[in-house]
Amino acid sequence: MAEGNRAHRRLAAALVVLSSLGLGCQSAPPRRPGNGAGLDEGPTRWLMLPDEARQYRRLQNTREVVDFVEAFWRRRDPDPDKPGNEFAKAFYERVEAADNLYSEGGTRGSLTGRGRALVLLGPPPVLRYGQKKVPAWDPGRVGGPPAVQTHTLPMETWVYPAGELSPALQQILQQDDPVSEVVLVFTAEGQRTDLIDGERFLEMAARAAVRR
Repeated sequence: MAEGNRAHRRLAAALVVLSSLGLGCQSAPPRRPGNGAGLDEGPTRWLMLPDEARQYRRLQNTREVVDFVEAFWRRRDPDPDKPGNEFAKAFYERVEAADNLYSEGGTRGSLTGRGRALVLLGPPPVLRYGQKKVPAWDPGRVGGPPAVQTHTLPMETWVYPAGELSPALQQILQQDDPVSEVVLVFTAEGQRTDLIDGERFLEMAARAAVRR
């Protein structure tokens, strides 16, 4: 009975920790994929590696979800011997900033392209604005010939000098794609922005978050 009570207390404490780390900041326990918001549906999706996403989709119950989430953040804890997790704390501070800055229509800011960049890389040291001309198909009037016209899209470019990135990300860059700076390019149309260049750098940032 004592062992059962200890297990129950451990589960309850874990759920409180998960809630405080930002799994929706709710008092309800995390739910398995397909039954509500989960680790792969909120901004933590940007951190998940492909093998983690596959493993997460196979979870069967709350106990497995709790164990998975504990291991997920432990892999990203820069100093597991110290109380708390500085990486998780910084991540959710960035999530809050992204939600405030980059919401698009009904999409919360941390789930947009720019929000993803902010939570993975932080604010860009260099920010540039410009325009890009792209072809657009114009069907024309009924009975008339179609035409290809030029459409101008606003552009936003985020630049991160390589020397200002985390040591772990710098190491991955040197191995996979040696560059002097990381450049992300977004196009904006109406209330929507799209990342058109730099996807690979965000994937590298997610890998770099995992403690070696």
